[in-house]
Amino acid sequence: MSKKKEMEIYKDIKLAITQHKLLPNMQLVEDSLAEAFQVSRTPIRNVLRRLAMEKLVTVIPYRGAFVSCPSVEEARAVFEMRRIIESAMVSKLCGIVVPEQIAQLEALLKEEHQASHAGDIVGALDVTVDFHLKLAELADNTYYYHFLEELISLTAVIIALYGTNQNFCHDHEDLIGAIVRKDGEQAARIMTEHLLQIERSLNFTVSTTNVLNLSDIFQY
Repeated sequence: MSKKKEMEIYKDIKLAITQHKLLPNMQLVEDSLAEAFQVSRTPIRNVLRRLAMEKLVTVIPYRGAFVSCPSVEEARAVFEMRRIIESAMVSKLCGIVVPEQIAQLEALLKEEHQASHAGDIVGALDVTVDFHLKLAELADNTYYYHFLEELISLTAVIIALYGTNQNFCHDHEDLIGAIVRKDGEQAARIMTEHLLQIERSLNFTVSTTNVLNLSDIFQY
């Protein structure tokens, strides 16, 4: 089994979690995953171990691996850390941004609007993730990107569990405006309020949803 194949499996399972195909508390059975991906259990076990380190999967001894189900306290902690990191991140970006980078952000904002107007919720969420990670990339600090990537993945699990149907595209538009003006304080305020609004939109009530079986999700 090549490391490349193992990485593909890792990306596919992580994407299924963040796109809400695999929902919180769903058991990830090694044999079923191995059959779905047509591999042995060893790479599946390695992938689940890596996802557990990223807090996307919880491994319970003698029971197996499950998609993580963050508590309300854990969910609030994730948003708290995102506010700390992302407000500092955009404040720094305002001091170093160049026009070409603004164009990249505006292109993502356009994609987000298009997906939202088309009713493509998953697509809009995917672009939202790309927008926030692009901010981290442009802030020129690899640690921003590294930690934010993990926190955003956890946010996707939280949204899958506690739900939100609100659209926050206008926040991104206001944020770009502040970055264009190189107003670090305003950018930080907009980001902080943006993340607070998302947190407030969650109902923190667990709901159950029918999910596809693993073979249907991972069609190989």
